[in-house]
Amino acid sequence: MKQESIDEFNSTEFDSLLAESINNSRLKEGTIIKGKISEIEDDAIIVDIGAKVEGRISKREFAFQKDQKELSVGSTIDVYLDKIENHNGECILSRSKAKSKEIWSEIEKSFDAGELVEGVITGKVKGGLSCEIGITAFLPGSQIDTRPVRDVSHLIDVPQKFKILKMDLKRNNIVVSRRAVLEEMHKEVREERFLQLKLGDVVDGKIKAITDYGAFVDLGSYDSLLHSSDITYKRIGHPSEVLKIDQKVKVKIIKVDPEKNRVSVGMKQLEDDPWNNVKDKFKVDDKVTGVVTNVTDYGIFIEIENGVEGLCHKDMLTWSSKQNSKPGNLYARSQSVDCQILEIDHTKRRLSLGIKQLSPNPWQKFSEEYPIGKIMDTSITHIKDGVLFCNLDGDIDGAIFNKDLSWDTDPKEELKKYKIGDKVKVKIVSHENEKVALSIREVEGNPYDEIKEKNKGDIVTCNVLETGEYGVKVKIGDKGPITIIKKSDLALRKSDARPNRWAKNDKLDASITNIDVSNYKINLSIRTMEEEIEKEAMEKYGSKDSGASLGAILGKALGRDQKED
Repeated sequence: MKQESIDEFNSTEFDSLLAESINNSRLKEGTIIKGKISEIEDDAIIVDIGAKVEGRISKREFAFQKDQKELSVGSTIDVYLDKIENHNGECILSRSKAKSKEIWSEIEKSFDAGELVEGVITGKVKGGLSCEIGITAFLPGSQIDTRPVRDVSHLIDVPQKFKILKMDLKRNNIVVSRRAVLEEMHKEVREERFLQLKLGDVVDGKIKAITDYGAFVDLGSYDSLLHSSDITYKRIGHPSEVLKIDQKVKVKIIKVDPEKNRVSVGMKQLEDDPWNNVKDKFKVDDKVTGVVTNVTDYGIFIEIENGVEGLCHKDMLTWSSKQNSKPGNLYARSQSVDCQILEIDHTKRRLSLGIKQLSPNPWQKFSEEYPIGKIMDTSITHIKDGVLFCNLDGDIDGAIFNKDLSWDTDPKEELKKYKIGDKVKVKIVSHENEKVALSIREVEGNPYDEIKEKNKGDIVTCNVLETGEYGVKVKIGDKGPITIIKKSDLALRKSDARPNRWAKNDKLDASITNIDVSNYKINLSIRTMEEEIEKEAMEKYGSKDSGASLGAILGKALGRDQKED
């Protein structure tokens, strides 16, 4: 090669390298520069910034309509220079970063004003989606829609509105929501729809959800409550018995609450009210046949006609007073039964029914054959809650409460002596309200009959049964009641109030301080008696002020009384 040619080549190469060097020195990484669009591909824009190689920018960074208008070969645009040349020899450019400063201030204004921003979803990222609103933003998974969305492909690259939830300039972080936009749109639609709702309107709906107390009906952008009591006139255990999710229904608007934006609807209101015929069709004392619709602890519900049901209280089921005469032990749902109408309340739409009224009342016969005071032999059939139950006649049981077991023994201790199957002799003491009360202790007579003529203040003679620290246990006379004279009532003076002053079978006198024959209660006091004796003696024979001792006065009184006798 000739020297001239070599020099010419070296000179050309030198000029090129110099020009490149000068140009590269103008290009600073991390700055915004001008670039010319040299080519538009399907997914990228090729931009010439005068570097060694051209840069490629994804079309997604030009997702906005304004940017798309600038997409033409030869157009000059602003780009952000990330790298003049990376390790692969590529020039890294960004359109979104170039516009971020300009757009950030605009977005910040929208955020402060609560305005929506336009953008597109560009793809999936961890925890949500990536969006372009002029700059890259994060759309959390919970903010994509009003309900969970599995497939988001139909949302990508589609221009739409977003609400800005959070902005962090330092971290260049923006969080947006699509859900908030949809909720606001739905709210507007619901409010508009709500204003169109009127009482009495019949509308189409779809069952959206079913609960224990009813169902929610979608009326088209507006939900309403269908209470279980408004589904049908028939009794149902649960709304799911007659309704299912997504079922299309026709409902009537029965309540509109503008303050709470609530709407209540009914289905049964579209049916004929079966109670309209009750007044003409049924009368009190009518015998009817029905079907048991529900069984409770307090009775059973019987449907006597479609949509018309009444309550048969547990007391109206049977004449029997047996413990197993409970509604659940006697009747079951769907069972056919005969009953009698006892009461009709048209205002409250209530029926009172009775079943036992259709059979003879055994209590009428029982009261004649088993009068109060009758003594009879029977046996214990069961024991419950401290009460002995005995069968008397067929389905009629009598109850012996533990207080009626003995006059003398503690009721709880006395109860322990009895077991099921024991033969007992009882006395009928009452049969009021179809309940029979029996007594074992009254078989041998009522000791309180011996003192029924006594009054408060009377003095009675008692037989000592036992003594203890508590006082003295005594029996009034030979057949009277047993009671306890407390230690504090044994004597006028505390020094004499000693229970051991008496022994078993001793006799003593005491004053009645309280008597209630009907409730088998009597209280005695020796102290009160002595107080009365002292008072009378003082009045008759002198006072302590006269110089005579109390002993002398009482001795004088006793001596005079003996002479008088």
